[in-house]
Amino acid sequence: MSEDKQSIKAEVRKACLSQRAKLGELERKGKSRIIQQKLQNLPEFHQAQTVMLFLNFRDEVETTALAEETLACGKKLILPRCAPHGILLPIEVSNLAVDIEPGLWGIREPKLQLGQVGPSEIDLVIVPGAGFDLLGNRLGYGGGYYDRFFMLMDPKAPRIAIAFECQIIAQVPIDKHDAKMTMLITENEVYNF
Repeated sequence: MSEDKQSIKAEVRKACLSQRAKLGELERKGKSRIIQQKLQNLPEFHQAQTVMLFLNFRDEVETTALAEETLACGKKLILPRCAPHGILLPIEVSNLAVDIEPGLWGIREPKLQLGQVGPSEIDLVIVPGAGFDLLGNRLGYGGGYYDRFFMLMDPKAPRIAIAFECQIIAQVPIDKHDAKMTMLITENEVYNF
């Protein structure tokens, strides 16, 4: 990737994260509940037996209740763990109280000694991000973890991003390796791509 493209992505990422950070805690919690409900109502969520999602960090859409609900529904819950060289390890979690520890950058991650699953076993992946556009493009946090991981997954498995409406921009700067989302859920809308 060219330095110009990297610098444009960094600027756009900073602007998106700044918009998200302006949400107050009560507003963020309320909007997160709406997003979670919309996700749980999707046929893609009901049909999935193995769901990968992330545990929110800082001011992302809150996902802890969604993780608990996934387990309560009898689904396999997969959480990502960041490994060296930009690798995302998909690890099965059965108890959020004991299976989680602070990982890279203080993000809540599954303990390494838990069992990994093959990326092709995942029926649905819930994806974080800094910014999104209405063409299905995602601007991540700059590490490329998810884009590399998507290449290992079944291409038919839905990739559903969750974000606040304020994170939507006119156009995400993209590279050829950037994977598109199949859906984006915000507090206002479910966007299908």
